[in-house]
Amino acid sequence: MQYDMASSQKHIQDTTPSMANHDEARPGIESYPLVFTGATGEYFRIWIVNVFLTIVTLGVYAAWAKVRTRQYFYANTRLAGQVFSYLGNPTAILKGNLIIGGGVVIYLVVKEFVPMFAGIIGMLLYLALPFLIYKSLRFNARNSAYRNIRLRFLGTIGEAYTAYILYPILIPFTLGTIVPYWEFRRKKYFFNNLAFGTTGAVFNGRPGPFYLAYFMVFLMFIGLIFLIGIFAAGGAALIAFKHMASSAYPRFPKGFFMLILAAYPIILATIFAVQQYLYGKLMNYCWGETRMGKLRFQSTLSVWRLIWIRISSLFAIVFTIGLLVPWVKIRRIKYILENITVVAEGSFDTFTASIEPDEKSAIGDAATDFFDIDIGL
Repeated sequence: MQYDMASSQKHIQDTTPSMANHDEARPGIESYPLVFTGATGEYFRIWIVNVFLTIVTLGVYAAWAKVRTRQYFYANTRLAGQVFSYLGNPTAILKGNLIIGGGVVIYLVVKEFVPMFAGIIGMLLYLALPFLIYKSLRFNARNSAYRNIRLRFLGTIGEAYTAYILYPILIPFTLGTIVPYWEFRRKKYFFNNLAFGTTGAVFNGRPGPFYLAYFMVFLMFIGLIFLIGIFAAGGAALIAFKHMASSAYPRFPKGFFMLILAAYPIILATIFAVQQYLYGKLMNYCWGETRMGKLRFQSTLSVWRLIWIRISSLFAIVFTIGLLVPWVKIRRIKYILENITVVAEGSFDTFTASIEPDEKSAIGDAATDFFDIDIGL
């Protein structure tokens, strides 16, 4: 592992971001954009069967549904004419689901009948999260392959506890100013520990762009508070006008409720905008600062496009009672993948597979899915 990381550093010294615009002019440099060939109709058939079988089997089929879904998306993602492969074992995922499900059931039972111990169990679950995240990253990487070479995740459990336990503890003591740095450390844990076969990645990012992104988010929230203030002032003015116009006990005018209804989508849209702004800006930066041997990456996600996809997708799901979920997923993944380009110096044939035992436990994968934890892409 040490040899791989040192080797990656050597390659980085020969390739700097300032050379990105001249790559096409250099011999041996090729740019390969990711291509996604999945179609809504095809995925809808897989999705509807997965939903039906998961329901009739009381959730048991969920493990096979997850594998079928990932296999479809991997098989429809192409890089330099070759597709990716997902090699996960549904039986292992089922075991992980049962363990996590059993743990949640025990917590709920204890909370109901012995509430004094519920806090202890909750704390234990929280302390276990970094370990589960570590296991999830290893499982998903080890079961992802390209050109018959598996990916790997080289991060340690200690790094996971530093990223997911230590820095959150410091948030109240720093009045929240450490949050951008915490995000930086989580992204570094992911990008800096990826490996393709025997070649490890190196992440050269710095905390500065994270602080800039979060400062822009802060300005967005200031704007949101300003808008809420305008709506609140308008509502107060309506109530005052109604009170002056009538000697009866003042009641909330209809216009007040109309203001509340108008404020809700604005607040919701602002939250979505913040989420997608952070996602787009940070993913573009992180991919651009990652090297893997003689490979570089470029991400060109548009924040406004991501916001539009997120908001319109929500309306599509609500107004079709969930039937457009496959279209929403295909649409978003297609946009993200097709805005990632791999810039290679030389051939992919220079990469070699590593000899490493399989990561058979899927408990981490089950946990991060169940608790909807963002750990990578």
